[in-house]
Amino acid sequence: VCLTCCSRESMVRINQICHKNGIKFFTGDVFGYHGYMFADLGDHEFVEEKPKVAKVSSGVEDGPEAKRPRLDPAETTMVKKRLEFCPLRDALAVDWRGEKATAALRRTAPDYFLLQ
Repeated sequence: VCLTCCSRESMVRINQICHKNGIKFFTGDVFGYHGYMFADLGDHEFVEEKPKVAKVSSGVEDGPEAKRPRLDPAETTMVKKRLEFCPLRDALAVDWRGEKATAALRRTAPDYFLLQ
């Protein structure tokens, strides 16, 4: 489900329905130079392709080169991953006054609060 130009209440209500039923949900809007996008993919499993770590060659046994893993871009391996997305209501209910939020607050663009 994709929503644009909806009220906050409508977005939260529709997202709750989608989240309960395992339906992927996207919402967003743009206001001039500012905009937002939110995605709730529920339990999302995907495969990521990563370069294989090559075995250390016997020619280099000491120094910084020996400690650094060698990546072989020609060979890749597939890694299965899983992410659990939160509903929109939980994302909007963040308490920005706590000690845990201090680090996140530094990484959050001021535009976020304008859109709130």
